[in-house]
Amino acid sequence: MLLASLLLSLAAVTSSAPGIEDWDRVLPGLELAFPADHGPHPEYLIEWWYITGQVESETGRRFGYQFTIFRRGLVPSERPAGSSALRAQQVYAGHLAVTDVKNGKTLFSERLRRASSALVDAPRGDLQLALEDWSFVRTDGDLLQLSAGDAAQSIGLELQLQPTKPLVLHGANGYSSKGADEGNASAYFSWTRLATSGVLTVGGESMRVAGKSWFDHEYGSSVLETGVQGWDWFGLHLEDGRDLMVFLLRRADGTLSPASSGTLIELDGSSRRLQSTEFSIRSLETWKSPRTEGVYPAKWEIEVPSIQLKVQAMPLVPDCELGTGKSTGVAYWEGPVELRGSHPGRGYAELTGYAGSMDGRF
Repeated sequence: MLLASLLLSLAAVTSSAPGIEDWDRVLPGLELAFPADHGPHPEYLIEWWYITGQVESETGRRFGYQFTIFRRGLVPSERPAGSSALRAQQVYAGHLAVTDVKNGKTLFSERLRRASSALVDAPRGDLQLALEDWSFVRTDGDLLQLSAGDAAQSIGLELQLQPTKPLVLHGANGYSSKGADEGNASAYFSWTRLATSGVLTVGGESMRVAGKSWFDHEYGSSVLETGVQGWDWFGLHLEDGRDLMVFLLRRADGTLSPASSGTLIELDGSSRRLQSTEFSIRSLETWKSPRTEGVYPAKWEIEVPSIQLKVQAMPLVPDCELGTGKSTGVAYWEGPVELRGSHPGRGYAELTGYAGSMDGRF
């Protein structure tokens, strides 16, 4: 969801970087057109393409996975005539994580490259992304193909992901407000339920897997308002066939921003926005990172009264904290969860701002 905005903390940003006023901002009345808007938007400062999912092997072994490609602009204009082809206009980063539920561990890989190098391919006009040998592309019929691996971490993904519901435009036709200023917003759209199959590698063992995944794409320039410390985000697949996205924007004083929001997606793919007053998320337990000493929620009660939903969301593995010192420079928790209660299901949670505030980063 919002995760890739962390790219603003990249070391590639210098003191001479352009100000926020030099970039386009996502404003009300946003009009999206596909497939063009599946591709990059370099006139905006930040952008990300994000996949999470839960899959099982043919023997029932269970895994979670996350794959994200981030883009961060350095210069909001085209390269000046006569300038070096090595002068980067954009930087791209990638995160790849596999959570091995049986062994209770999460394995992680990251990379960071300048767009001017031969190691990045991200043409405008469609979803056709390559970061070295990692690739994420849209093909005919909106089939998504993901290929990524890291031999040093003994992890890899070769997956095909087919949407089973239409593309969802969050907020007001894709305009997702994140604050009182109309420019504190992102363009946000998702394929919330993708039938997933392929090969997953962990610990040097490759196995065929199948399951469900969630795809987010967001872009913008000034996403959060001052004072927001971090967010809690959930992308959930309910067993009754509905999908639920909810996020909380947490202020430093402990209150929640009224821009916290959500989307309920019905079985037929129709959707409706949930205002912050239409749902609640309450932390029931905590987990403390042995590396950063960040204290994260570790179990939640989620309620949506309008659909009589009241569930407990529990991480499948406690330690899903990712340290990104070689790319985005922050620590965050990203892992698979299981739902128990009125609406059983599975999904993913993303938690930021618990091992250092996100205020001022974007």
